[in-house]
Amino acid sequence: MATSKVDAIDLIDRHPVTGFQIGVLILCMLVAALDGFDTQAIGYTAPAIAHAINLPMPQFGQVGSAGLLGAALGALSFGPLADLFGRKWFMIIAMIVFAIFSYLTAQSGSLSELLTYRFFAGLGLGGVTPAFLAMGAELAPKRLRDVFVTVLFASFPGGGLIGSLTSAWVIPTFGWQAVFYIGAVAPIVIAIILAIWLPESIRFLLARGIRQDEVRRTIERIMPGEVPPGVELVAPPDPARQGVPVKHLFSEGRAVPTVLLWVPFFMVFMILVTVTFWTPAVLNSVGFSLSAAALIIGLNNLGSVIASALSGWLVHRGGAFRVLIPGFLIGGLCLAWFGQATSSIVTLGAASFLAGFFVGGTGTGLIAVAAGMYPTAIRSTGIGWAMGMGRVGQVFGPVLTGLLVAAGYKVGGIFYAAAVPCFIGALFLIFLYFARPVMEADAEGSVAPAE
Repeated sequence: MATSKVDAIDLIDRHPVTGFQIGVLILCMLVAALDGFDTQAIGYTAPAIAHAINLPMPQFGQVGSAGLLGAALGALSFGPLADLFGRKWFMIIAMIVFAIFSYLTAQSGSLSELLTYRFFAGLGLGGVTPAFLAMGAELAPKRLRDVFVTVLFASFPGGGLIGSLTSAWVIPTFGWQAVFYIGAVAPIVIAIILAIWLPESIRFLLARGIRQDEVRRTIERIMPGEVPPGVELVAPPDPARQGVPVKHLFSEGRAVPTVLLWVPFFMVFMILVTVTFWTPAVLNSVGFSLSAAALIIGLNNLGSVIASALSGWLVHRGGAFRVLIPGFLIGGLCLAWFGQATSSIVTLGAASFLAGFFVGGTGTGLIAVAAGMYPTAIRSTGIGWAMGMGRVGQVFGPVLTGLLVAAGYKVGGIFYAAAVPCFIGALFLIFLYFARPVMEADAEGSVAPAE
């Protein structure tokens, strides 16, 4: 008698969210928080590091860009590898790479050493991002995928908030090196927990028809006793795609929507990292103390955390484009206001919070769009390359801002310039809105629609 088959994905989609799924989500959130922590920490340690290696502050942008270049290459390379070999172990490998080079960052004695160590630390952080985003999207029921992904990435500004507060306390007490020692120990602890407790993505295993026993064990952890013994767990058909996963981002009608998605990613992540990287130094140059600058950046991160946590629900209820296009536009206006609000810490704090809310929430919403635009077989690649384009934007942001600082631009001019990419991002989202039906038709039945 033929073995009966049960659609495992349908079981997850129809079942209430359980504590096990929440536990996996929290683990992935901790990984995301490390990224935000590191990005924020390098901004606050910049003056101390620049003094230690005798580097003029306007030239420090290249240090930030070295880490972000590594992150871009990590996202572009590890994403396709995670689609070929699995999410779990690439998350663990990336965590270990980051830990090693975060420790070495604290040992830097020259600019060349610092650039090298920050590049490889970024490689690890960038590599882990597409894997944990794909893992979060694939373990969630379809109806809550947008919410899972955006709550997950809300941990990025959450980690940034922790990084700003930690740096403000740790640096005066223990020195700037202590920040990177924390950044070395935390990922090792998380990697050990991932190795012991985290399962491989069910959708990844089913898409490749491998390790049926592991799929059953994971399903039992989600819904104990609800799967009859002896049945074969399967997934809806997801056509096998041979060769390098990246090429499939440009086949079957995906090319135009993929490129249109990359531009908003480039713009929003360029702005996010530029604001957190340069704001402390820029505000300090016009008379604000570092503790006041920490408060301003903390408010920016707080706004981003709140918006990121809400954006999944808003995208789910209102549609991605109805939420994200206005978010880009309002975020640009708030950044322009931020540059004119330096006469009062209260108005500056309000502008910082609102800029973080709208720009940060828009960035997180874009990740939900990317997660829903690609089928399982290339989801990590799709997310990874979109994030990679965002990381490329992060490489350019600090360098371009450093050029503006070196050229003598004041706070107002710098943040007027920062507003422009938000408007460009909104324009390309409008273009994506009209190209999107091609992508939705391709992904129908395997992923949630973007709107």
